[in-house]
Amino acid sequence: MIYRVLIRKTPYEPKPRATDIRSDRRLQRMASSQKMSVHEITRTSLLQISKNTVHRRIIGSRYMIHAKMSRRLPLSKLHISKRLQWARNHMSYGDKWMAVLFSDEINGTSMDLTGI
Repeated sequence: MIYRVLIRKTPYEPKPRATDIRSDRRLQRMASSQKMSVHEITRTSLLQISKNTVHRRIIGSRYMIHAKMSRRLPLSKLHISKRLQWARNHMSYGDKWMAVLFSDEINGTSMDLTGI
């Protein structure tokens, strides 16, 4: 590009953005609220943009951090039944639950075992 400007004496004109701010927010919302890949977001959005553009718009968000999720096997029926049995056995634990810290607690909220 610098060569073209210096040799041909043509003024530099940047390419216009392929998306506007509203489209950027919609792409970021699709990426954060749904489990969609960049390819799927590109397909489902009605914009004529490349996967690289979608990726740049998602990375450009200050609120989203890219982290690859670790793969885990789903729970087997035996594990599910054992977890439910454990929860039923411990429902009468009463005030002792106040001293228990669950490993999946986020921001002071815990799992609700009363509906099990």
